[in-house]
Amino acid sequence: FGRLDHAVGKRAAMNGRPSLYPDTDFCANPEAVCSSEDSDELQWIVGMFHWIDAVQSYNEDGWSFMDKLKELPAGDVADIRFNKMLIAVDCIMKTGNHRCEVGIDSIDTLVEVLEVFGDKYEQVALNAPTLSPTLTARPSASPTNFPTVTPTLEPTGSPTSSSAPTASPNIFDYPSTENINAVVADIQRNSQTFISTVFPAGSTGELFSFNGFAEVLFDIASGSVEGKYFYVGHGRTTNRNLRKRGMVNIAAFLAHAKTNGFQNNNCDERNVDFLMPDETTRKYPLSNSCGQYGDSYQDERCGVSESFMECAPDKNMLVSAVPGTDDTSYKNPPAFFCGPKAYFPFMGYFEAGTFAIINDEPFSNRAGRTNIESCCWWGRGSAQVKGVCMYGKLNYYIGARAKEEGRKSMFPDIDFCKRPQEICSGKHSTRLTWASGMVNWIENIQSNFDYGDYLDRIVSGEIERADFISYVSDKLDGGRNKKERLINFNLIIESLAI
Repeated sequence: FGRLDHAVGKRAAMNGRPSLYPDTDFCANPEAVCSSEDSDELQWIVGMFHWIDAVQSYNEDGWSFMDKLKELPAGDVADIRFNKMLIAVDCIMKTGNHRCEVGIDSIDTLVEVLEVFGDKYEQVALNAPTLSPTLTARPSASPTNFPTVTPTLEPTGSPTSSSAPTASPNIFDYPSTENINAVVADIQRNSQTFISTVFPAGSTGELFSFNGFAEVLFDIASGSVEGKYFYVGHGRTTNRNLRKRGMVNIAAFLAHAKTNGFQNNNCDERNVDFLMPDETTRKYPLSNSCGQYGDSYQDERCGVSESFMECAPDKNMLVSAVPGTDDTSYKNPPAFFCGPKAYFPFMGYFEAGTFAIINDEPFSNRAGRTNIESCCWWGRGSAQVKGVCMYGKLNYYIGARAKEEGRKSMFPDIDFCKRPQEICSGKHSTRLTWASGMVNWIENIQSNFDYGDYLDRIVSGEIERADFISYVSDKLDGGRNKKERLINFNLIIESLAI
């Protein structure tokens, strides 16, 4: 990855050399290869770069790849020299040396590839140029995207309706810039206690930092999302109760984020739902990426009036969450991933205690899933956004679709239906972790017609904090994390001196 950054990444640009990806630091963000706006190109670029670096330039112990390439007979794949060369290349890729005992994997593949060439194979020039070409500019266009194919499981696809949805019953007024500045000032007055209590990354960490939160809060509360405003207390400068109502809304959101999103500084949802079929050992289904506790994220669809916004599950999508990197990560189930049944016909389980992945037979999760096809919609970000409906709404309100349809967009280059992992491992992750959570809060909490009444009642003392958080928890996850959310809410309320 260092060589990649030196040759085609940010370091090349910083050193004054031509760079294909001058804004991408492959040392700081290696996941850009698989989940960024340039992934369609980068997946091929890194392969070709590695091939040039490891194979084309190989010349050890009298064995030169370029010389061997020129010696190959045109048109005769059965010649033993093809097999010997492929075995040597496999050894180079796997061990760094052309002599090994494991280089056999590419022989059958070469035959399949050459069959595609057919009669044209004899016309392929095997005498390669003496120098590799110098890459000086980005390709003019990305390859055409693969067609989206809907899986056989429900949902069968997004409805074709294109009319705008009926507006959600959002009772909150558009807040003025003065209101936003005032709330940030209020928070900063308690910043040290507040930051140490709430934010695992402190003020300026990579993810879930206070600065990232404050920046996105300002943007969304002041109207960066068309028709959607995170409520901070309209009229707060002249009305103490309205000021407190806005602060309670912020505290409730952060309590949810701390409970579900960044308790352990994790952006991607973790595999925590285990089964004990033998009543002795915890077994975590690897198919939990499709949904935990009996949920099925690809079936979490929008209501009829908003169904045109949802993402259509793509059975060809292949995505991986960010794995743990600390010394104890091997003791936990592996990071979620999804992929076609053609690659992963079934999934097994992670066994607690032995820390082993058992994948020799299907093992179903609570919803009965044993594969991970179209299961790329697990929770991500500060509020653990999940499901085809919410990812579709992100795309509709702050992503590529907003731009395509002529609306303002916070992230116009990100299609959340095609690249959901951008939230956790893209170049905008420090903002997206918060933006995705706030849009989710607006849609699932602020849009409820009686939420404003609950805010008024907790501010006036008519209901207890536990009653308020019980209402919020029921809306968010059926009350699953009610107790922990209340603990965090109390901590935040006290740290903000509300």
